[in-house]
Amino acid sequence: MNRRVLIVLLAIVSLHSCKDRGDTAVVVTPVDTVQETLVDTVPRTSITFIMGTDNYSYNQYYTMADHYYRINPDDRTEVVVGDITSLKQVLDYLRDNPPANERPYGLINLVSHGNEFIDLQATVTPRGARISPQSIAKALADSILAVPDTTLVDSRTQVYLHGCAVGHNQALLDGLADAFGGRAVVKASKLFEYYAYLSPNKNPQSIRHYFARTWYAFYHPDSVFHENRLVRQLRRSYPHDTTRWREGLRRRIQENPSQLYHYSFVVPCSYSEIYGSLSNVPNVNSRSGREQWIAEHKEYGALLDSMRIPRKYFQNKFYMQVFEDGDSILYGLRVKSRAGVVCLIQPLVAAPTPECKYNPYVPDHGDTAIFAFSKNYHVASEPAETEQHPYFSPFIWQRNEIFARYGCHFSDPELTNFYKNSGLWYPIASIKENTTELTEIEQLNIELIQTIEKERKEKRK
Repeated sequence: MNRRVLIVLLAIVSLHSCKDRGDTAVVVTPVDTVQETLVDTVPRTSITFIMGTDNYSYNQYYTMADHYYRINPDDRTEVVVGDITSLKQVLDYLRDNPPANERPYGLINLVSHGNEFIDLQATVTPRGARISPQSIAKALADSILAVPDTTLVDSRTQVYLHGCAVGHNQALLDGLADAFGGRAVVKASKLFEYYAYLSPNKNPQSIRHYFARTWYAFYHPDSVFHENRLVRQLRRSYPHDTTRWREGLRRRIQENPSQLYHYSFVVPCSYSEIYGSLSNVPNVNSRSGREQWIAEHKEYGALLDSMRIPRKYFQNKFYMQVFEDGDSILYGLRVKSRAGVVCLIQPLVAAPTPECKYNPYVPDHGDTAIFAFSKNYHVASEPAETEQHPYFSPFIWQRNEIFARYGCHFSDPELTNFYKNSGLWYPIASIKENTTELTEIEQLNIELIQTIEKERKEKRK
């Protein structure tokens, strides 16, 4: 009889968060009660938890986030807690420190390393398992977490998870929502997030919060970081993109927040299987034996595939384990797999102003092309088109985005600026809105969207 254990280990991850380029901007509105809406006139307390410490001088993610949420006039919170690294400690702190105005918390920021391939660096309990859907569910089942009541967290509370494209992990957001009582919405970005100084002397008051587009290349962790191979891989993966791959691969540290740069990290995972006797332990001393073991263990293969990294980039190492179980000795195998990831990062920068040359692009708070939300929120998937915001119709957004990615200069300058500021405009050509230079699939998509638009308009008449 075998006992199987799945374990996901966290890598050294970047200080940032990647966008699903096919998403459509929509509006998110909370499902709430009339009673709460009527009485909620008192300003609510906001709080930020910095759930880690920096290990590298060139990656000051936690330090800059701590300064930012204490100082920035737009995003600072009344309380910043910097010595809590687990979800249990967060919930215990909320329980022991209710807001003085006797209203539930309004905004709860959780700042942790994490990325779209694996879960968070922060743990469920001090020195315990890292935060994942599975570890949260187990902690709730074991009554380890003090779930807050409605005096602390209600449906008008927002839990904002700041990580690296962790918005792509829907199960994680839903698990965190359960940990906060199933009432608060949990929000996270699908883009990379990071913080940067605008002043050369690193004045904390100059720190800004940026979102960024990302591209990924992979390498075997025991091989040399080979620039030419990575460039060829990026060109194959993104054939229509004219990003200067080599420039980004050669820049690890930005000179200003608008520059393309890269960050590399390792994504590991492990799996253990325990056997009743030594004779039952399979032989994995040869390459064929190891490959056969992985092929036979579908659970482990599914775990690797869930990370969306080609298997050929994983380094697999096997270790014999020996356990004492009362008077018996149990034997096991533990496999550790690691894949190298190079992430190229292009910050989204808004139009410059006299006060700031590198203003961060600030998306709409309910934009589901950029943010993901826990399932306990209602999504209105088709926002009304208005004269003030004519480009937020989902059909207009989808149709014109195809042209924007070719660097189209629209007849309406506002539309061009809209896509430039949203990070969806690529200066790779100077095509027109009625161009025939699009691919056949792109032209068919535009025709389909126009047909749906026409049908919707006729229904409204």
